[in-house]
Amino acid sequence: MRAAFWLLALFALAVALTLVAQVDQGYVIVVYPPWRMELSFMLALALLAGLIVLAYAVLRLGQTALRLPDDVRGWHARRRGGLADRALMDAMRAHLDGDAFRAAKLAGKAMISQAPDIAERLVQQGAGTVPPAGRIKSWFRRLRSKPANPDATGDTAPALGPQDTP
Repeated sequence: MRAAFWLLALFALAVALTLVAQVDQGYVIVVYPPWRMELSFMLALALLAGLIVLAYAVLRLGQTALRLPDDVRGWHARRRGGLADRALMDAMRAHLDGDAFRAAKLAGKAMISQAPDIAERLVQQGAGTVPPAGRIKSWFRRLRSKPANPDATGDTAPALGPQDTP
C-alpha cells in the first residue's frame, strides 16, 4: 500500500511539473567565455536536480568504498566465529560420544567461539588422552599402504598388479 502511495505521488509530481513547464516563459543564460548557452528554466532546474542526484550517488559510492575494508573484516570475524561455534558443537558431540581425543582436538579450534570456557574445559579434559586404538591402527594401515618413496626403486615402468601377472 505504501508503494502504491509513493507511485501515485510520483505521477502527481510529474503531472504538476509538466503543467508548470508549459506556462513557463523563463530562460537561463550560461556564459563561459567564449561560449554562451541559453536553456529553458525548467531544463536548467532538471539539470541541476540531476547534478545533485549524481553528486549524492558518487559520494555514497565513495563512502561505501571507504567502508569496505571494515565490512570485509567484520564478515571474516563473523565467519570465523560461526566456524568456531560449529567446531564447539562438534566437540561437545564427540565428548558426549566418549571420544575425548577428538573432543579436545575440535575444542582447540573453538577457542574463539561464543563459549571459550567450555572449549577450554574440553581441551583440558582431553589433554592427557591418546587417540583410540582403532584410529591408530588405521593410521598405520594407511602408512603401510603408501610407498615411502616411489622414485627410490628407479623403476619407471608401472608396477604389475595381481591381474597383470603372466
